[in-house]
Amino acid sequence: MTNQLQFNMTFPKFYFDRSFTFESGLHVIYGESGSGKSALINQILELEKGQEYFHLTNINRPEEFQKVFQNPDTQIISSTLGGELAFSLECRSNDQEYISTKLASLKEKLFFKCAEHRHPATLSGGEKEMLNIVTAFSVNPQLLLIDDGLSFLNVNGKQNMLGYIHNQIVETNCIVLWLTSDCNDLQFGKTQWELSLSSFNEWNGNISPLPAVKHKSQSNEITIACHDLFFSYNGDKDLFNAFNMKIDDFRALGITGSNGCGKTTLAKLLLHIERSESGSITLTKAGEKAAMAYLEQFPEKMIGADSLDTFVQRLVMAGKLDKYKINHAVKNLKNCQLEWEQIRYKTALDLPWSTLRVVLTIWLLNSEYDLLILDEPTFGLGRQQVLTLTHHLRLYLKNKHLIIISHDTEFIYTFCDRVFEMDQHTIITEKNNITSNG
Repeated sequence: MTNQLQFNMTFPKFYFDRSFTFESGLHVIYGESGSGKSALINQILELEKGQEYFHLTNINRPEEFQKVFQNPDTQIISSTLGGELAFSLECRSNDQEYISTKLASLKEKLFFKCAEHRHPATLSGGEKEMLNIVTAFSVNPQLLLIDDGLSFLNVNGKQNMLGYIHNQIVETNCIVLWLTSDCNDLQFGKTQWELSLSSFNEWNGNISPLPAVKHKSQSNEITIACHDLFFSYNGDKDLFNAFNMKIDDFRALGITGSNGCGKTTLAKLLLHIERSESGSITLTKAGEKAAMAYLEQFPEKMIGADSLDTFVQRLVMAGKLDKYKINHAVKNLKNCQLEWEQIRYKTALDLPWSTLRVVLTIWLLNSEYDLLILDEPTFGLGRQQVLTLTHHLRLYLKNKHLIIISHDTEFIYTFCDRVFEMDQHTIITEKNNITSNG
């Protein structure tokens, strides 16, 4: 048995060959999307052999380990919250008395109140991440590997979970490797590292700021309005109760707030994916119904088992994608280091999550919609990739509109000309604050 993680890492094309040792504590590893963060985790766990850029040898790791997946849905298998919390404990043949005692303790550590019978599918992305981290620690691992597993959390949610993780490290002497696409997360590590396509080194400490986006003109054509809106999930949690709001005069509206406050639900109510119990919610352009498209925080749900090419053809057949815009979109993808001919026939299962998100975003930006709703568009993207995405979004805003739902307040406040803070029901503009009647 060992209380250290050790391995040798080689990048053959770049003559890089080093040995690494990680001891108890939180170690943060930053890397752009596609740099091999998931591959590093899988090689540490010996789930795959060396990949194109690097490979590990002489791996020495603790016997008890857990992995937290980038996609929180991948880790959740039970149909109830209580069942999910108990699953790992039951798999280890613990007696029922121990499981019941442990289950009560785990529910107190979730940082959100939720009925035990509630289906995990109704949780927000951040709440699912909290659930997955708590269940991973429930079996006292000696090594925990987190694959972007805190990226749906807002600032308070992330601070709460980091406090919880540090307490678990103190109690169990656990080694935690947190691999992230957000360079701002490096500040939380006992040690800080950067993984690239050519090396794995300690972080140099430089973070490029996001440039503020100056909107040439706002528009009062688009209006979003809620009137006495009421919505709850099976009566367990009231997200909106006689909620009133009106926002106009924007090009890019940011919606932010705590995990589980209803950001994604608001978008689904707008698109009639969810139905309110009473009241109304509308989005209009010059008084008429606006044409909207929505890219949700779990982008694989948008194309299902179809290929990317099938998705594009559906846009063409629906009259939303002009065939002359196809070449323009392909050039946009190339600017994002993506070759359309190499990925067009791939499905959501064949592509990294962040790649799928960028590809779908580019195609929607080139389609004929009055407004796009992007839910967590920066998730899984490194700093340079966020800068590239910002460039394409800025071009789109010359004559169209965006609603961006995100916990990424740095991106929201540098990109959007209006921000709706859902926790305070406050609309923040460049000039003043306006409080809604919700």
